[in-house]
Amino acid sequence: MPQKKRRKSRTILFQIALIFLAVMLVLLVSFSAAIYTSTVNSFLEAQEESMEVVLNRMQDLLHNQYYDSPGVAAWYINHWEKYAEQLSAIPEEDIDWYSANDEEQKIMNEFDASHADQDPTSIEYLEQLPEEIKYYNARILYGGFLNKFNKIVQDTNYRQLFMIDTFNNTILVNYGGNKKLGDRCPLKLSQSSAYGKIIESYGTPIIAFEKSRDFPETGDYYIGYMPFYADGHLQALFCVTYDWKQIRIAAAQSLKIALLISIFIVIAAICILLAALYYWSVKPVKQIEQALIDYTDDKSSKMIVKKMYDIKAQNEIGYLADVISDLALEIDLYTKENLRVQQELYDAQVQVMVSQIRPHFMYNALSSIAILCKLDPATAYEATVTFSKYLRGNMDSLKQTKPVPFERELEHLKQYLYIEKLRFADKLNIEYDIQATDFKVPMLSIQPIVENAVKHGVGMKREGGTVTIASKETETGYEIIISDDGVGFDINAPKKDDGRSHIGMENTRKRLRDMCHAEIIITSQPGEGTTARIIIPKETEEDTES
Repeated sequence: MPQKKRRKSRTILFQIALIFLAVMLVLLVSFSAAIYTSTVNSFLEAQEESMEVVLNRMQDLLHNQYYDSPGVAAWYINHWEKYAEQLSAIPEEDIDWYSANDEEQKIMNEFDASHADQDPTSIEYLEQLPEEIKYYNARILYGGFLNKFNKIVQDTNYRQLFMIDTFNNTILVNYGGNKKLGDRCPLKLSQSSAYGKIIESYGTPIIAFEKSRDFPETGDYYIGYMPFYADGHLQALFCVTYDWKQIRIAAAQSLKIALLISIFIVIAAICILLAALYYWSVKPVKQIEQALIDYTDDKSSKMIVKKMYDIKAQNEIGYLADVISDLALEIDLYTKENLRVQQELYDAQVQVMVSQIRPHFMYNALSSIAILCKLDPATAYEATVTFSKYLRGNMDSLKQTKPVPFERELEHLKQYLYIEKLRFADKLNIEYDIQATDFKVPMLSIQPIVENAVKHGVGMKREGGTVTIASKETETGYEIIISDDGVGFDINAPKKDDGRSHIGMENTRKRLRDMCHAEIIITSQPGEGTTARIIIPKETEEDTES
């Protein structure tokens, strides 16, 4: 028991600490994740303005280069892709790779001279160009576009700038990656949330942003998209990617330091909280616990009231101490009252027990013994000893508050019947059929029933009779049967004042019920005799023994 009490008092603070720590850690992790996400998103949003400037410059290249003539931009984009193999094979380190040589320039001048009446920037003019001159034009303008594109790149620090043909999902211009003109773009536009926003706002020159971990390659990237519309159609996408890996690492490192500091603060707060809880809660509870343990030993109400008064906690525990003080005083009062009631009960039991030793019985017993002193001194001596044992058994029963073994009660009963036999002689026969003795009964609980059988059964019959005492074990309990073949009576007849005292019988019935949960069943027929069955449940007998 002490070990169990120590375990309980030892774990209460530990349980509170675990709960508080778990709650605080969940809050810290949630708060840290929110701060981390918010910090990264805020930084990326700050980059959007810079990325938007770069995207606008990229888009201006097409507008300034091709004068926004209807169909011209789309024509050049289509022909860049058409000649992608030839254009990609030209070394980019040659700054003049896109220029026309003398022979190429002569061919173009001759064609221009023969079509001097046409606008060389119109789609009609471009469509009628010979295939050879179409290639020259596409190559020259692509080189000029790429040269200006590279100047934009040199003015930025972004990881990758590129341009995608949305019709064919191919690369038109790429800086910072391993893809070249005409290659398939690895970006899956159908799965891009930013592209979805552009489609939803079709025709509006918006800029959309999204995070990516697998484009342009595995990593942490923030991508900005700007649509390029040609003749009302979404012809291309200008894209800028920003590598925010370092930002993520820096944010994570800062977050880790902040988290460690927060955990240290939480642990310190837990220590302070536990100290406060111990002082205001656990310590008073331990004082109450020890006071109650002491109270179970010394039963001193005065002492526990004083200990409860010394607990100064101004909370529910202080109120509990006051309640315990009141309870101890109530227990003290109840104990005194209970002792008074028990004394009264004992006095009543003494009166009942003494009343059972009827003066007539004592007079008859002593008279019989006196006669035997002259006729049979040996028998008189034995009768005197038996009568003495009988009286001592009655006196001992005054102190007996628990059931006694049936064998002890049976021995006392035989002493009573021995004395009655002296009086009735051959008119009283006693028979025993004892088959079970392994149970208990209240002391002097069988004698009143046997006494009724002797006095009011056999004793009322002129020729006398037989009283049989039997016991047996059943599946559910034990039975004691007292039967006689005396005068009997009608159990259904109204009770009448026949001078007989029923106090002893009612007291016996109550003691059997209260102490053994037993019941008495009496059957009788006038002229045939009476049978009393005492039924004692087994489980009640086992409880009584424990």
